[in-house]
Amino acid sequence: MKQNLIAFLIIGVILISSGLVYLVSKSDDDYTDGLNVLKTWELPPILKEVSGISHVDDTKIACIQDEDGIIFIYDLGLKQITKEIEFGPKGDYESIRIIDSTAFIMESNGNIYKVIDFKSDTRKIETYKTEFNSSNDMESLDFHSGTNTFLTIPKENNLTENGDDLIIYKLNPEDFTMGKELFFSLSYDDSIVKVEKLKFIKRGFSASELTIHPQTGEIFLLDSKVPRLLILNSDSSPKKLFMLDPENFQQPEGLSFDSLGKMYISNEESDFLKQNIQLVEWK
Repeated sequence: MKQNLIAFLIIGVILISSGLVYLVSKSDDDYTDGLNVLKTWELPPILKEVSGISHVDDTKIACIQDEDGIIFIYDLGLKQITKEIEFGPKGDYESIRIIDSTAFIMESNGNIYKVIDFKSDTRKIETYKTEFNSSNDMESLDFHSGTNTFLTIPKENNLTENGDDLIIYKLNPEDFTMGKELFFSLSYDDSIVKVEKLKFIKRGFSASELTIHPQTGEIFLLDSKVPRLLILNSDSSPKKLFMLDPENFQQPEGLSFDSLGKMYISNEESDFLKQNIQLVEWK
């Protein structure tokens, strides 16, 4: 009888402990419905830290990774890298945007590489220093045709005292200098926040990418720390916030659209998922 009692006590302790572990580890996020992964391409080991993607055309995507100054051209049909294009020394490269025959790459310290005729052996490379530095942790860059400027958003610290605000800056496309006028500024206490506010401000929003939809002009912001996707309307007002399930989006770092407006998201390698590019549908 005594042995049975001890056994029951041990089982009870195990069950209670398991329940506590579950409650502590269980996320209180409700992952958003209406966002589905339609297809996944597992990338080769050289791109395990894929940090940015941009479409060259509807079958090829330009990729960069954190360490090497190389543009990797990945063929979606062949499911392999078909070309490697060197543009700079080892660094911390975080965002790439292909515009016609020119590639623009942003480094986390704010440096921008402009690779003219990037697919050619006679390509020309220009380097620009912006007002940002490593403390801002820059990971986003895209061209906004409406203002004829590049847009970027710091992942960590703004250039103003409003460090907790969500601020999108405009950069001159000629020399990447910054004017006095901001493109967008949103305080987490602002009444125009129509997305689920508590989830929006929870643990801040660390933007790992900014990409503009080629047809609607909507602005898509990725957060890789707490996997989220925030969509702003073309007038910059908040439209939709997706809480991304980390079982599918382990570390979303890159986002690009093809000519039809289909969305592709890239993820760095994690402990349980390989680095990949995903074709993602949203509603």
